[in-house]
Amino acid sequence: MLILFYTLSSEHLTLEELYIQKNMKKIIEIKKHIKIPVLLAALVLCFSTSLTAYAYTNNLWDDYTVPSTRQKERLLDEADLLSSSEEAKILERLNTLSEKQRCNVTILTVNSHSGSIEAFADDYFDYNGFGADYNESGVLFVLSMNTREWAISTSGEGINAFTDYGQEKMTDTMLPYLKSGNYYKAFDVYIDTSDNYLNLYHAGTPFDIGDIFVDHSDRNSSFHFLLSIIIGLVTATIPIAAMAANLKTVRKNKNAAGYRTDGIHMNVNNDTLVRTYVSKTRRESSSGSHYGGSSRSGGSHHSGGSSVHRSSSGHSHGGSHGHF
Repeated sequence: MLILFYTLSSEHLTLEELYIQKNMKKIIEIKKHIKIPVLLAALVLCFSTSLTAYAYTNNLWDDYTVPSTRQKERLLDEADLLSSSEEAKILERLNTLSEKQRCNVTILTVNSHSGSIEAFADDYFDYNGFGADYNESGVLFVLSMNTREWAISTSGEGINAFTDYGQEKMTDTMLPYLKSGNYYKAFDVYIDTSDNYLNLYHAGTPFDIGDIFVDHSDRNSSFHFLLSIIIGLVTATIPIAAMAANLKTVRKNKNAAGYRTDGIHMNVNNDTLVRTYVSKTRRESSSGSHYGGSSRSGGSHHSGGSSVHRSSSGHSHGGSHGHF
């Protein structure tokens, strides 16, 4: 009915109809002016929400101040590389190991990161208070999936427990699992090796150049070691027993007359060195990994110990980084 009144000419309208038409025009004008503020408010709300989401996904710490307490769990799987059950198992192992060794052993996975992977790892450790629990001692392993990068950040006693050489050997063992997408196994290696390195450090012999690396990720390694010894003993016993059986006919002889040979003639020969010649060929190889802030090319160039740098917070860190 209102639409009908609005479309009729004014000369055929009664006073009541003219009043209704006038009010309809006012309502239409008000609606036109209301649309713009409402739209702007909606846009501002959406923009602020997106900014909050962006800040959360790209800044995994509240601000650039070092808190007095730890802010996050020892496992944060932002890249969703593990199943729920795998996350629970890894987190339980990290908590048990950290409390046992008095050193925060932590893992972070992200889809992307800003800046260098080394600085990102240091900042995540510092600004989430992982140094607060055990007098700055800790180690963090980071995976960034978009760039296929990994990083290790060490702090406090973790710097000396995880030497440059030790980090190289540990990541060399982890890399095949990372490349194949078996992240659970890679984290398993990381936890077992961290436990071994911290045990050695507390015993006064941190793992470093010249030490033989043993992969402790296989919990049945002791069984396999004993089994290999048993197999070796059995294999060696069989031929020895056979030879011993053939010696039963041997008798003691009263003199050596049976072994004497007459008419022995000996010739004397001389060898003279004329010249020597040594050929050397340089072997080239490369690696994309960095240990202690220096590039490793063609094998290990470590001089032992741990290299140290300072993070944006001013704290000292060791570490390494590379691609997988």
